[in-house]
Amino acid sequence: MGKLRSKAGCLTCRQRHVKCDQVKPICSQCQKKNRPCIREDPSKSIRIKPYQPRKAGGDPKDALSHDSDEIYHPAEHRAADTVIANPTSPEHIPNPSYAAFGTNGSVTSPYLPQGSTNLPKLTNDSVPAPLMASPVNNTTNSPYFSVVGLPISHLLRPDSLSPWSAASPAGAIHAGSPLTYREAYLVHHFATHLGYWLDCTDASRQFTRKIPTLVKQSPILLHAVLSYAARHVGDAEMAEQAHERCVELLIPSLSSETVTDDDILLCAIVILRVFEQLNVMVTGSDQERHLAGCSALLRASQGREVDPSTPGLRQAAFWVYMRQCLYNACVHQQAPNVDLNLVLIPPPAGGDPLSDLRSETAWANTMTWICATVVHFCFGSSYPEPSSRIRRWQELSEAVESWLITRPDTFDPIWYSEAVKESGNPFPEIWFTADWHIMAFGFYHLARMLLAIYKPSPKFAVRGLHSPARESDVRVMMHARAICGACNSSPSTVPSLITLCHSTFICKTCPGFVWDVVTDMDRGSFDDRFGRKGWSN
Repeated sequence: MGKLRSKAGCLTCRQRHVKCDQVKPICSQCQKKNRPCIREDPSKSIRIKPYQPRKAGGDPKDALSHDSDEIYHPAEHRAADTVIANPTSPEHIPNPSYAAFGTNGSVTSPYLPQGSTNLPKLTNDSVPAPLMASPVNNTTNSPYFSVVGLPISHLLRPDSLSPWSAASPAGAIHAGSPLTYREAYLVHHFATHLGYWLDCTDASRQFTRKIPTLVKQSPILLHAVLSYAARHVGDAEMAEQAHERCVELLIPSLSSETVTDDDILLCAIVILRVFEQLNVMVTGSDQERHLAGCSALLRASQGREVDPSTPGLRQAAFWVYMRQCLYNACVHQQAPNVDLNLVLIPPPAGGDPLSDLRSETAWANTMTWICATVVHFCFGSSYPEPSSRIRRWQELSEAVESWLITRPDTFDPIWYSEAVKESGNPFPEIWFTADWHIMAFGFYHLARMLLAIYKPSPKFAVRGLHSPARESDVRVMMHARAICGACNSSPSTVPSLITLCHSTFICKTCPGFVWDVVTDMDRGSFDDRFGRKGWSN
């Protein structure tokens, strides 16, 4: 059988139904017959075919040509300059030099070495801009299709603006270079395992749901996720490369005029902070560069109110930062680097599924905020006068108990039993149904424990770290056991193991009592759990 006629032959041969040898500029057939050799315009050869189901016995050549466009390029062979980013990403910023967030004052950038140029001081005048526009009303009645309210006829028009297109206000979800296999694996690992670490008080799981989609929009966010996930799975080389690349992209992006409104950039820095904490196992020290960077960005863009229901990614990132500050405050026995003069919005009432999620989130974050104020009272120096200190202690005690009384019933454990010595478990068994319930429970008992330790005495003396034991130590030990019991009953809730148990261990200000909690527990079991989670204890 002869060869089939090619579809790339000249139009003259096609019209005469003869085989064209495709010789350019004049094929053999046209040259022999002295005819004009007319070629098709290449721009008109690209056309979109209507969808047709693939037949089982399809042409292998079709499959080959289809697969040839999906070749993965390993990260080490892909030039950094070839990353196709969103036009608003840091890679498109014309001036890559170190620049300022704002225009007033100066503050040292946490991403510059000591002695480097100072960045102008941040201001509180800018209003945070939402990452994505609010969804419009849906035009369909189906409960299973509620993404955007665009008519089907509009979606079928080729010139219509798709919410997933690069020009869409929602951002270019498919705007970056295709992920390599390794990158996709790490992003998937973040989505299935690590996002929950950041969403432990967010019932809507915004980091878990949104970040894996947004990585194609922002190279900075992508490399932040890659560094975090690679460090967790033990790929040290990939983790360091991704972290270095992320910082390279991050520094020039600070010169953007819209940096204070960039929610994705804020999320990336929050994720980099987790990488920084995991990296302590390797470096042996915590430089807290990304924690300082997140603090500067938040203070530059935050208003005077804090919404505990986390309606957007910016608010979700703030509460991740809040918990990171709490961890550092307990580790270093210092006041958290948070502006506690902000006004906390009361939790919203529930009633429908969406409102219930926001209400659950708000109640968990409200307890986080109260705990932060307690930590600030205990380790800070804002109340040096004895009378003002005991008055503030009373206010905080009432706030903690008020939260316990007014919180929804869903925050109650579904099971509670005291410790049974014969069972080998020295802690009470406490079961919850959600991560944010466990975290709120832990922060409540941590606040109660610290208030008991730092309660002003009749002589208004603040309890020191190595002071002799007193009667209230029994209550301190009770709260410490409750924290460890909740963590022991829910080992998959990693933030409770890390933040709460570590805080309890490090706040061992009652040598004869609280430290018994540590010696009572199976240290080998807890060490093994922390090791499996990739965290140094």
